[in-house]
Amino acid sequence: MRIDSIELYLVENRFYRPWRTAYGSDAGNCVLITRMRSGDHEGWSETSALSGPNYSYEYGEGMFIVARRFLAPALIGRSFESARELNAAMAHVKGTPFAKAGIEIAWWTLSADIAGVPLGKLLGGTASSVEVGDGWGIADSYDELIENIGKSFDAGYQRVKLKIAHGWDFDMLAAVRSVFPKQTIHVDCNASYSFKEDLALLRRLDRFHLAMIEQPFQTGDLYYHAKFQAMIETPVCLDETITAPWQAELAAELGSCRFVNIKPARVGGLQNTLDINRICAEAGIGCWIGGMLESDIGKAVCVEAAALPNMVYPHDITPASVSYPTCMTDVSLALNPDCTLDVSTRPGAPVRPDMEKMRKMITASARFWDDGMEWAI
Repeated sequence: MRIDSIELYLVENRFYRPWRTAYGSDAGNCVLITRMRSGDHEGWSETSALSGPNYSYEYGEGMFIVARRFLAPALIGRSFESARELNAAMAHVKGTPFAKAGIEIAWWTLSADIAGVPLGKLLGGTASSVEVGDGWGIADSYDELIENIGKSFDAGYQRVKLKIAHGWDFDMLAAVRSVFPKQTIHVDCNASYSFKEDLALLRRLDRFHLAMIEQPFQTGDLYYHAKFQAMIETPVCLDETITAPWQAELAAELGSCRFVNIKPARVGGLQNTLDINRICAEAGIGCWIGGMLESDIGKAVCVEAAALPNMVYPHDITPASVSYPTCMTDVSLALNPDCTLDVSTRPGAPVRPDMEKMRKMITASARFWDDGMEWAI
């Protein structure tokens, strides 16, 4: 399959309310939207690393610059018969999995468009719908958080994820468990705790019977996560640490976790998503799909990945309308009454931009074709 053109769009959108976590507060998001064309066919992708280098060293403008300067120029006019070939052609650029995912996922949706099949079928998904959970960031008070959690369970969600941070952890969970003693709840630390300084506190979380503790220690760590998992009954889930298949292999060998939250953008795209899921399945590690506050363009791709085997926990994929007052897509994800999302039957990209809507949010763009390129801010 020959890549005839690549278009890159840096797009900004505001949330209804700031999203507060251990690493800070985000008022909105800055994402990379990619269109890839081959003949009369096209593919779309969305990559979100958030607006600043807080969750990761990558961020919105950074992804756009890497894709514009180093990735797209190296691929235009070339043919690739597999995602592995495509990834090998981007290997000269070190790291930057989010930027690479923008290109790679667009290639997958383009391939699905050419084949005339839904993306999920191309990936090997087996489910027709996927269960999703709900989640809440850091609130202004325990009462506010408890009220929000109640709304989630009343709406039918079977699990709730809570962000925790220093000063918003043990006492908060004690308050939550006093109201919701048996419901499925897990916590996400966003790599904000230290094994040496916070071990005693984190071991006390066992008493809350959480479904898992997600990424307690620093990004990239496998050693301390393995030591911690051996000390506690609560499963550890790795998120930020796993950005490539080799890290999943090492995590399995060390016993660093019992779950992995796979975010297709964080791991460099859908081929690595498939590989990490396979490695985890062979090691008895359950997986689930996480989100990066994307629009429904990115979320719909996550739904297709969530339909794979070995996806064993409700996913972090809620329709974009929950977070954003302004829609920029041609269709929107719709939550079913049982808190599931349907896997798409649409060939190619499951959700695509509405260009008239998205144009108002574009802050930079670039286009590459055989004879040249153009870009604008």
